[in-house]
Amino acid sequence: MLELAIIGGGPAGLSAGLYACRGGLKDVVMFDMGMPGGQITQSSEMENYPGIKEVKTGLDFMADWLPQAEHFGLKFEMNGVDKITKNDNGSFKISFLDGSSKDAISVIVATGS
Repeated sequence: MLELAIIGGGPAGLSAGLYACRGGLKDVVMFDMGMPGGQITQSSEMENYPGIKEVKTGLDFMADWLPQAEHFGLKFEMNGVDKITKNDNGSFKISFLDGSSKDAISVIVATGS
């Protein structure tokens, strides 16, 4: 059983995964249908994000986020989530579009806009 499942691979999902792993959780998996980075990777010019002084593309901005989170133990699986249900024991069952499922103690939904 996963300690934490994160649904969504944008800045919020990656931040949640990074801090969960740094905080001591060992089995943390982030699920997203595409490559991590979220909608921000589609931005051709970014200049209004905190800490960004020079204009850059969203893809350039997100390039280091996944490797950093993986360094602390975050795992990534490219799989779309179909449904999340609560089990009798209080954990959650995550059902995926490919028909598979996994159980997790906790779930963070970070699907962006």
